[in-house]
Amino acid sequence: MNRLLWPLLVLSVLGNAVASFTPADTAVHLAFGTVTALTATALAVRRLRTGGP
Repeated sequence: MNRLLWPLLVLSVLGNAVASFTPADTAVHLAFGTVTALTATALAVRRLRTGGP
């Protein structure tokens, strides 16, 4: 699962950064921000549940 979440997190952060420098619609920012928040939350929850490094 982590092999899917980390690349998704990186892509969503990069997508939001690109959208910030282009005249993108607010919906684009919201979509990338939502994906970033959900992915980061899922990674944090997985980390806390396993208690590993």
